[in-house]
Amino acid sequence: MAEGAFVSVDIGKISKFMSESAEVIKEFDAIKEKFEDINAALLNKWKGEGADAYKTETDHILENIGGIKDVLDGINNGAVKSLKDEYTKLDDELAEFNKNPQSGGNQGG
Repeated sequence: MAEGAFVSVDIGKISKFMSESAEVIKEFDAIKEKFEDINAALLNKWKGEGADAYKTETDHILENIGGIKDVLDGINNGAVKSLKDEYTKLDDELAEFNKNPQSGGNQGG
């Protein structure tokens, strides 16, 4: 990028990602709960080695899926929050400089 090039960042999109994560978590948890309900109903009626093997496999899948909440919380509370905070701080500093350019930084000296 050329020196002095203008860079535009839409902080609103970052905030939107963070707020929409809560909805994604709810949807994922609802799907996971429905999956568990269906499996419980199926295994309540299905007995034998096939059922045991199926239960072992689905338990393994559920274990490995874990929760999307932990993943999104990690992203949102780590990199995304840091990025948003830094851009917000920079925006505030630039706003202050634009209000009073004579008070900021190097004045040609």
